[in-house]
Amino acid sequence: MNHKYILVSILILIALAASAILAFEPLSVVCNVEQGCALVQNSIYAQTFEIKNSLFGVGIFSVLSILALSQIFRHSNKIEKFLKFSLFVGSAVAVYFLILQIFVLQAYCKYCIVVDLSTILALLVIYSPKKKINFI
Repeated sequence: MNHKYILVSILILIALAASAILAFEPLSVVCNVEQGCALVQNSIYAQTFEIKNSLFGVGIFSVLSILALSQIFRHSNKIEKFLKFSLFVGSAVAVYFLILQIFVLQAYCKYCIVVDLSTILALLVIYSPKKKINFI
């Protein structure tokens, strides 16, 4: 069993859950006005092609979670390459959204940050060396 893909799967499922919360829960339930979450979710950056970014996240992270989970039981080099490419692109987008929150909007959405950091961490894990490190 490949422990790397267990961790990648968990991180992708966390990103999927946070995306689903943003996509399907009312903003008044999810976001506290004082926290800036509503500002982020109502900004011009919250949609792409007039579709909520969180809906894209639900679709993308659903596919990636299935692929990552399949890697646990049956490794495929093609799927591994696709996951690496997808997480690389996703991490670039995550960094872009983090920069927008920090420097442009100066407001933060806790669920967006969970999605972004989970994606970046999944990228780091998937590119981690395959060697096991013995501490003893």
